[in-house]
Parts: sequence; structure tokens; C-alpha cells
Amino acid sequence: MNRGRLTILALAGLVIWSVMFGRLVWLQAVRGGHYKYLAQKQHQQRIGILPERGRIFDRCGRPLALSCDGRRSYPYGTMGAQLLGFVGDDGRGLEGMELLYDDLLRGQSGWAIRQRDANGKTHATLEYASSPAKAGHNVFLTIDAEYQAIADQELDRGAKSARAASGAVVISDPGSGEILAMASYPPFDPNRFKSFSRESYINRGVLEQFEPGSTFKIITMAAAVEEGVTAPDDIIDGEKGVFSIGGYRIGEAENHKYGPITAAEAIAHSSNICMVKVGQELGKEKLYQYARSFGFGCKSGVEFPGETEGVMDKPNKWSVIQGANISFGQGISVNAIQLTAAYSAIANGGYLVKPRLLRGYGENSQEVPGSQPADTLRRVISRETSQKLVAMLEQCVEQGTGQPAAISGWKIAGKTGTAQKKAEGRRGYDREKYIASFIGFVPAESPRLVVTVIINEPHGKVYGGQVAAPICRNIMKRIISLPGGFAQDLMAGNSVISTKI
Repeated sequence: MNRGRLTILALAGLVIWSVMFGRLVWLQAVRGGHYKYLAQKQHQQRIGILPERGRIFDRCGRPLALSCDGRRSYPYGTMGAQLLGFVGDDGRGLEGMELLYDDLLRGQSGWAIRQRDANGKTHATLEYASSPAKAGHNVFLTIDAEYQAIADQELDRGAKSARAASGAVVISDPGSGEILAMASYPPFDPNRFKSFSRESYINRGVLEQFEPGSTFKIITMAAAVEEGVTAPDDIIDGEKGVFSIGGYRIGEAENHKYGPITAAEAIAHSSNICMVKVGQELGKEKLYQYARSFGFGCKSGVEFPGETEGVMDKPNKWSVIQGANISFGQGISVNAIQLTAAYSAIANGGYLVKPRLLRGYGENSQEVPGSQPADTLRRVISRETSQKLVAMLEQCVEQGTGQPAAISGWKIAGKTGTAQKKAEGRRGYDREKYIASFIGFVPAESPRLVVTVIINEPHGKVYGGQVAAPICRNIMKRIISLPGGFAQDLMAGNSVISTKI
């Protein structure tokens, strides 16, 4: 082989060796980190770490919702289910407080890198980075679990007895606006929510609106007394149950035929005709003004998703008969929270207080927050007017339609309501479908509780005094009897304790 050929081969070899050496240097020095990462990645797995969802507690620190091994649990079952809601398979809140406070409860996910062996199994190691999950906040409600259990049980018993389609109970502290219980019927179990219909998920105290019927009469009377139009002992002619206005006939429930009676008796016996006359004396502008001031026709602001605002047309849209009907609670729509807040204003001396469900929340803390001051929205009536209205509502329970709510040894104030439901698919009202209601507070001389009971489409007995008042009485009686409940100095006839305004 000649020298030239050897030189060419040597140069070729040198070039090849130089390329290989350069490639090796490139792979090791420049790209070495990348290929080391790829090699390590084959033996690593990133694992997501789900945070522990925060708990939901009642006002006394009793757990209403908690998480264990990634599963959401509701230890009281059906109790307060429509209020609490539930969590989906992805750990996100789907209904109720679980939905409203999902961002607080859910927490922040973490991650960890784990070593994977030849069999595909992963092992924790300190060599790899990680970011721990951050647990969700705990949420504390104003609800009292004992009151809630009583409300659920008595509503269930009463609604079943009345063969009702649905129902709701709201219990509130009239001074602070705190909601102590909120029950809905029919019930469901959030631990097995997929086994129940979506209808059973509805929190009927907040999401359903209805015509209030005679429970609204005290609002008409409140406006008339505050404006000096009517006094409790003024005589109003009930016209023996026959009265026409705007070409329409106004009648009385159960065909009652009242003659001249006092304004207080008109409330006690729930006279439609007398309340129409009070409304006429007051005027539609004033009636509308006071109804709005009491919180009707707008959302109460309670912490719950989807609250309805009701329906309250402006008075320039009222016909003569509509104005008359509104005087006794027909032709407007409300929800149970609005009614509870309005009656609380009468009970607490005249202040409309914002209803509240949230007591507070804490980061990984189970320490129960202290009571927050009442969120007083406005004064709607004077204390003097409030006292006159309370006396009227006492008379309703002592001598009138609310007698089934009476409790021996206690002064109870309250008002019944019975409203025909609007007919479906046509004008007018359905003569077979009613809303029966009762709202009461105890003790009347220093109210500590306001209890609202709404029964939708009862069968057989349909009047509020027959259907809803006994449920209210049973709830109040059981709460009064709880160990450590109302102090003995709150018994009827003893000293008055001021409300927390």
C-alpha cells in the first residue's frame, strides 16, 4: 500500500475519531444533564397529594361534615342535609354549604416524586422533591345540631301526617339574626346522595318562594300602626263576611262572618275583610314602602347559593283588587328566610337584622369562633309599635287561630297563614292546593327564638292553625325542655331580657 493511501486512511480515521470524540463530549458535557434526567424519569413518578377537606361544625363545635381516608362523611345522616349539601367524586362541593365554601374547604393539592422500581412499584425517598398538600379551612355554622335535629324530626313527622308534598322550618335568634336550624322535607342522606332525587336536595327555606297568605297581615298592620292609621283597639266592621271591591268579592276563610271587631281581633281571627280596610286606609304606596323595608321583594343576603328574592310589584302596577289582596298576603311571593327576618324585626323591637348562617372559619383549627355582632340593616318600626304588634300576636295564640301553638306556662306570639296556590297552566288559584304556615316566637315578652313552619300542599286539614302551628309548638316545646336550654328566669311572667341589638 503506497504512502498516499495510508495518509488518506489515517486522516479518515482521525476525522472519524474526532467526530466520535466530539459527540461523546457533547453527550456527556453538554447534553449529559438532559439524558440523566430522562434516565431518572424512567425510574420516577410524580404523585398528586390531595388535601384533607376542611370540616363543617355547628355553633358548639360538633362536626356536621368531615373527611376520612379521602371520603366525605356526614355523621348525622339526613339531619340538615339540604343545608350542608354534599361533595362529588372529584372532591368538589356540589350543593349547599359544601358548594358555597368549596374554595375554603377544599385546600391546596400537593405533589411528591417517588422512585419506581423494575416492577413498576413506587417508593418514597428523601432524594426527590415534594410539595405537601395544604388542608382546607374548617367552617363553623350558626346552626345548633340539637335544634336542627328537633326541626328535622318534627317537620318530617308533621309533613307525613299532613301527606304534604314538601315543607320547611327555619329557627332564628331574632336579636342576632343567626339561623339556629334550617330543615327541609322530604329528606335525603348526603352520604348516599345519588340514591335520592334532585328534588330532595332543595333547601326549601331559601330556594322556594310562595304566597305568604295571612302571615303577611301583621306587616300590613305594622305599617298602619306605625303610621297612626290604625290602633289595636280601633273597631273595624267585618261586614258579616260580605265585601266587594273593584268588582270582586272578598271573603273569609271557612266562611266566617265577623261584624265590628277590634284591629287586634282582626289579626287574632285573621279577617281578610278587616285587613283590606286597613290596607285601604294606609294606601298602596305606604304598604309597598313598609313591605320593602321589612325585606320583601329582595334577597335577605343569607349565606346560601341561589337564594330567591320573591316577587313584589311596584304599586303603580297594582290593580284595585291586587292592592286589596296584598293587604292579606295574596299576590306577592316570599321565601321562609324573608318571613323569619320580618317577624324577627317585630320580635326584637323593630330592627331588620341580616340573617346569618356563617359563624366563622379557621385554618386547621377546631376552636369555635365567638359570636359576631348583629348586622342590623335598619329600623323598620318603633319599639312602641313592636310591643303593640307582639301583644296582637299573643292574642292570636291565646284566643285566635294560633291556639294550637300554645304551650302551658309560656307566652307564645305568632300568626297562622293559609294561602291558595296559583293554578298551573291557567289564571287564578287552585282550590285544592294550599300553603299552610305558622310563625311564632318565644317567650313573647323577651323573644329568644323565631320559628317559621311552611307546609306545602297538605291534604285533609289545610289551614295553618291545623297543620303548621302544632309543628311549631312541638319544636318550641322540645327546645325549651333541652338540658341547659332556656334559663328559668325566662319563664312567662319573669323579668324581660333585652335582645342583642
